[in-house]
Amino acid sequence: MYTYIIIDDEELIRKGTLKKISPISDQVACIGEAEEGASGIRLISELHPNFVILDMQMPGIDGMELLPYLAEHYPHMPLIVISGYKNFDYIKQAISSNAIEYLLKPFSREAIQEVIFKAVERLQDRSQIHDKIAASEKEKEQACYDYDIQLLNNLILGYPVGDLKMTSQKLSYINAPHKYLLLTIYFTEAVPEAAMQDWLFEHDFGNTVLYMASSVNQHLAFVLIFMPDSSTISNEQIAGRILDTLLPLLEERLLSVRIGISGSHNSLEQLGTAYEETTHALNQQQLDVHAPSCYYYAEDTNSHPIDWKKEDEFLFRIEAGMESDVESLVHEFFSWCPEITDCTLADVKYYCYVLTEQCRKILNAYISITDTVKSSGSMLNVVSHIFTIRELEDYYLRFFLNLTTLLKPNSVYSIDDVIEKIKIYIQRNYQKNLTQEFISSLFYINRSYLSTLFKARTGQKFVDYLNDVRISKSQELLTQSDKKMYQVARSVGYDNVKYFFRIFKKKTGESPERWRLKYGGK
Repeated sequence: MYTYIIIDDEELIRKGTLKKISPISDQVACIGEAEEGASGIRLISELHPNFVILDMQMPGIDGMELLPYLAEHYPHMPLIVISGYKNFDYIKQAISSNAIEYLLKPFSREAIQEVIFKAVERLQDRSQIHDKIAASEKEKEQACYDYDIQLLNNLILGYPVGDLKMTSQKLSYINAPHKYLLLTIYFTEAVPEAAMQDWLFEHDFGNTVLYMASSVNQHLAFVLIFMPDSSTISNEQIAGRILDTLLPLLEERLLSVRIGISGSHNSLEQLGTAYEETTHALNQQQLDVHAPSCYYYAEDTNSHPIDWKKEDEFLFRIEAGMESDVESLVHEFFSWCPEITDCTLADVKYYCYVLTEQCRKILNAYISITDTVKSSGSMLNVVSHIFTIRELEDYYLRFFLNLTTLLKPNSVYSIDDVIEKIKIYIQRNYQKNLTQEFISSLFYINRSYLSTLFKARTGQKFVDYLNDVRISKSQELLTQSDKKMYQVARSVGYDNVKYFFRIFKKKTGESPERWRLKYGGK
C-alpha cells in the first residue's frame, strides 16, 4: 500500500480529489491533509508519504516555494501538481522540480488515477532520466528530441522560453532560417503521434513537415510546415498537398477532423501568434453538418449575436437548483444553435461566456467573488482548446449542472410557497420583460390560476404588484442617481417612457420630475 498527502487550501477540492481517488483505495491511501505549504512540510516530515498531491496557489508557502523545497529535500518522492491556471511559470517550476504531472482543474477521476498509477510506477522503478540518457546515444537523442518537442509546444501555446535552439539531431534542420505555416488539427479521437509521423515519412514529406501531439489536449495536434527562404514552392502549396492526402486517410479510419491553418511566419518566436491564428480560424467553423474540414486564417470575420429566448428561464432554473430542467435546456440550446443562419463556434463560445457571466452574478450573491473569478479563468483555459460543438456541449453541461447542484441547498427559491417564490423572482428581476404568461410557465402553473391565486394571497393583481416594485425601485434611482428619465424607465423594466410617467403618477400622485425635485436632496 502506497501513501500520500494532499496540500490544497480549498477543502472542497481536497474532498473532491479524495472521492476521485477512492476507487483505487486498495492500492493508495491518504494519510494526511494540509491547507498550506508550511503545515504540508510538517506532515511530510512526520508521516513520510510515498508521494504528494499539491496545489500551486495557496496562502503562505505556495507551490512556487514548496516545489523546489520538496525537490531538494525529497528528490525521490513523486510530486503531482494541480492548478486552476495554465500558467507557464507554474508549469516550468513543476518540470524543474521533477513533478510527474501538472493537472488543470477541473480534472476527471480517470486523469488523477492515471497520474497516481504513474507515481506508483516511478516508486517501483527509480531509474532516473539522467541514467537513461547516459545509457546510449539513441536514448540521449530521444531525450533531446522530447525536449525539443516540449519547447515547440510551449512556444505554440504562448509560454515564454529561453534558448530557441533545437538540441536533437532529428530536428537540427529547424535551426536554419525558414518560412513556415502552422496547422492545428482537432481530432474526434486521439491519434498516436508515431502513426502520424510514419505516415508523413511514407508520403515523402521528410524534413519539411513536423507533426506534434499537443501537451494540453489529447484530441489536439500541430503540424509545422517548413520551407527554406530560397524555395520556389510556397507553404500553402505544401499544406494543400498534405491536406489532399491526409484527409482521405483520416476518412478511411472514420476519423472526423477540423483543421485551422495560420498565415505565413518567419520566426519561431511567432509560433504563439500562429497558434492564435489557427484557433481563430477553427472558431469560425459553421455548425451545420456540411461545414468544411479546413479553415484558413483571415483577419476580418463577422460575429452573429445569439438571442436565446429561454435565457431568463435557464438562469432561473440554475438558481432554483432544478438539475433535470437545466440539463434539458442545455441540450435544447446546443441542438438549436446549428439552426441559426451563419452561426459559428465562436458565436456559441461567446454566448456561453455571456451566460457564464450571468451565472457569476447569481453566484456572487451566495459565495465569495474571489472563488468565482478563479473558476471563470479556469473555464476560459479549457474552452479555448475545444473545437467541436458536441464537446463544448459536454463541457458546459457539466459546468452548469455542477453550478445548479451547488446553488440548490441555499437557493432563495427552495421554499414551498409558490406565490412567495414568484414575489422573490419579481423583486430580483423587475427590470426584465415579465408577463403573467412567462411567470406561469416559469413556475409550471396555469395562467388563470396564477391570476386568481396571486390576488387572493396578496390582495393585488399581478400587474399591480409588479408596478409597485418597479415604481419603488424607480423612486430610489430618481433620488439617488442623476440618470435621465428614459434611463430610469428602462432600468426598472419600462421601455415606453410615457407609460412609465403615467404609472408613476398614478402610484405616487407626482410626476417623476417633481419627485426628483422634491426628494432628490434628501
